[in-house]
Amino acid sequence: MRKAGFIASTICLTLSACSHIPLLSKPAVTGNVVGIVEYDTGLTKFSTVTGTYHQDMCSKASGDAAVHLSDKQMKKILALADKEGFYKVPADLTTVWPDPALRPPHCANFRLRIAAGDKSNEVRWDCGADGSNAPPPQVAPLVESIQQALRSNKSVREMPWSSCAVGR
Repeated sequence: MRKAGFIASTICLTLSACSHIPLLSKPAVTGNVVGIVEYDTGLTKFSTVTGTYHQDMCSKASGDAAVHLSDKQMKKILALADKEGFYKVPADLTTVWPDPALRPPHCANFRLRIAAGDKSNEVRWDCGADGSNAPPPQVAPLVESIQQALRSNKSVREMPWSSCAVGR
């Protein structure tokens, strides 16, 4: 997939499906950055593989937008993944609830996957013991950077608010 100003990425739907395909960690000759970023909050999903942002509206219509990160945004996220040691973060950061009944009803499930070159990682977490839905410190800077990039996209900003209860 290549378009001007679009981040080229390998077409694979799961980490295991593309683990044998090395992604370039340096910009290609054309200037495009090659890598994968996928971020899923349960209610919203973003993927550079598909170039889409999906927001569940909990109604008949859900919101979808074509979203392509700029080379600058992608470079920032991939550099931050290296700097923050994302590729060494454990895959499961979910809270262990001694009694599942104690899990807050609004507790969302999150997923972040980043791949570049021979490095890749997918991390999952939930709302945390405090029920705040804040990302754990190991991934918080990356989540903030991705959210900033998404908010900079006009199509995402103009989507109506979801009527979903958080963590449904």
